[in-house]
Amino acid sequence: MASITSAGLGSGLDIEGLVTKLMTAEQAPITQIKTRESKETTKLSSWGQIKSALSSLQNAAQAMDTRSEFTTFKASIGTSTVATVSAGTSAVAGSYSLEVSKLAEVQKIKSAGYASASSTVVDVSGGSKTLSLAVGGTTTNITVDSTNNTLEGLRDAINKSGASVTATLVNDGDASAPYRLVITGKETGTSNAFSLTGLSELNYNASTGTGTGLTKVQAAQNAEFTVDGISISKASNTVTDAIQGVTLNLTATNSGSATKVTVTNDTAALQTKAAALVKAYNDLNSIIKVQTAYNATTGTAGTLNGDGTARNLQLQIRSILGGVSGSGSYSTLSSVGISFQKDGSMALDSSKLQKALDNPDVDVAAIFVKDSSGTGIASKLGSSIATMLGTGGMVTARTDGINATIKSMDKQIDTLTDRLTSIEKRYRAQFTALDTKVASLNSTSTFLTQQLAALSSSSS
Repeated sequence: MASITSAGLGSGLDIEGLVTKLMTAEQAPITQIKTRESKETTKLSSWGQIKSALSSLQNAAQAMDTRSEFTTFKASIGTSTVATVSAGTSAVAGSYSLEVSKLAEVQKIKSAGYASASSTVVDVSGGSKTLSLAVGGTTTNITVDSTNNTLEGLRDAINKSGASVTATLVNDGDASAPYRLVITGKETGTSNAFSLTGLSELNYNASTGTGTGLTKVQAAQNAEFTVDGISISKASNTVTDAIQGVTLNLTATNSGSATKVTVTNDTAALQTKAAALVKAYNDLNSIIKVQTAYNATTGTAGTLNGDGTARNLQLQIRSILGGVSGSGSYSTLSSVGISFQKDGSMALDSSKLQKALDNPDVDVAAIFVKDSSGTGIASKLGSSIATMLGTGGMVTARTDGINATIKSMDKQIDTLTDRLTSIEKRYRAQFTALDTKVASLNSTSTFLTQQLAALSSSSS
């Protein structure tokens, strides 16, 4: 509305007050629409909570919808200083004897001592020379000239060459020649041994361990160990193919004192997944229960009370979780300890689930997963929720409908607001005209009164 003006001064009428009251009455339809819009916005917020809870339930279901998620294993080792162990889905439950006689090592060689890091090592007075560095089956040629024939120059040239070695300088504290070039292989194992040729000042034969200007610090070595008495040699201390599905990270030797590696089913992980599924359902159920509730005593209703979509969603979820999958006496969630309570929530009997998991004759996975034997409950639940939340799904359709209603109300408010502007303008024009008319009449009345008074005075 317009700000307070001087309208009414001529007539004495409270034109501003009259316009304000009239416009307040005219605004009633907008107020009503805004009240309804606020309710729709609250509904949208409630559906946002349901969508979030549905997504959490979907994630919990998808964590149990494939057979590989039920074939989880854990590995342990008797002597933890010898190795760390882990098991993947392809592991097989069992125990294995492990004895490590050698750890895989990188090759390491050192040069003779030099007085300083800038000491000349290679004579290039006759021109440049080529240092050939062979690592495994790969040879890298390095040009050595007057720009890099010093100890530190060779270090930098080797490191820049891309060869699978690292060159460093070490100061051993010798009084006259403390600086040494140390070359270390980047990978362990005999297949990664390296040799240097091409320079008379620096050459080394890895196969014989001899050279000129370079001596052995440590030879490249394979890890050597036995599993159940079977001798195995590997280039790395990380071994993934000695025991099926088990990764061994060898860290120490234990010759003559074998340790045991044990692989067992990781039922604790399955218990955690089952508990997460139950919690996710209970969270969703609680939200829907609150949002659709009605208190007869107080006469108050939840935001989604009477919302058929919310009720239908709840019934569909309950129907899936209460369904049958698999065969025999173990074909429902309740048969393995996941059951509905009187209040509609779910509870997990971990002891009952553990008993089923420990029973080799019970295919617990068949109740949950989708595979050649059928579609399990977790798989059905995950796909059903995906449909609900997807384009055209019941949840998406419901929220799209609410958003469309809010958008329509916004348009109505805009239209009515424009109309009110015109109405207020008309009211002000009418009252201004009235004010002018009344002022004119008042002026005429005053004039006539004055004239009559004058006539009366003259006649007397």
